[in-house]
Amino acid sequence: MIDYINISSSIDFIKYHGGICVLDTQQDSSMDFGLKDSIYQNVFVNVDAYEGLESAFLGDSLKEAFRIILIPSGIDQVLLYHHKEVIAKFLDKGGILLSFGQNYKEWLPGNSLYQVSQTPLKNRKILTCKHPITMGVRDYDITYRRGVCGFFSRGYFNPPKNAEIFLKDNADCCVGYIDRDSTNGVILSTAGADLFGYGLFEQSTAKRLGLNLLIYLAEIVKERC
Repeated sequence: MIDYINISSSIDFIKYHGGICVLDTQQDSSMDFGLKDSIYQNVFVNVDAYEGLESAFLGDSLKEAFRIILIPSGIDQVLLYHHKEVIAKFLDKGGILLSFGQNYKEWLPGNSLYQVSQTPLKNRKILTCKHPITMGVRDYDITYRRGVCGFFSRGYFNPPKNAEIFLKDNADCCVGYIDRDSTNGVILSTAGADLFGYGLFEQSTAKRLGLNLLIYLAEIVKERC
């Protein structure tokens, strides 16, 4: 059993260091991902990527850059591709980047681009690997939603060399990885899997993914302070 009594201290620590910037090109898509749910205690800061992408990654005269930036799955990837040098600078300075996208443009260092699984959805299972982010999460709860497969992720990445894989499918393909080698920063990338919103509104262990991730991110920030 995982004790989340002290989750507020992890969230407060992240908020003290600027919170988690959610880059948005969908007119407040954060609502779609459950990011405004009270469980997350306002740790997320929504930023219009068309107006504030560069200042979010690199800072400006008014404020410093964010330490943690989240790229939701519905973002305009052409915009990200045109600003890939900005993203690279953010990571080279030690930034933490979370990407939940089905990447079809080469904007993310080390990423191999999204591939659709050839395993039929009814036969495909998502499996947790032993990792702090997946502690207490049942494979069934991320494979199935109300008895139906495919909502969490329908594809995979070929992970970068030396990446930590924390989610995979039953064909041993990578669904989620952490890359500390491609840049000076930390990249967490999933193949279309929303770690903060999935299972949040159901009686499911999948909702632990978001809480575990916040605890994990707080530890990474502490390492880099």
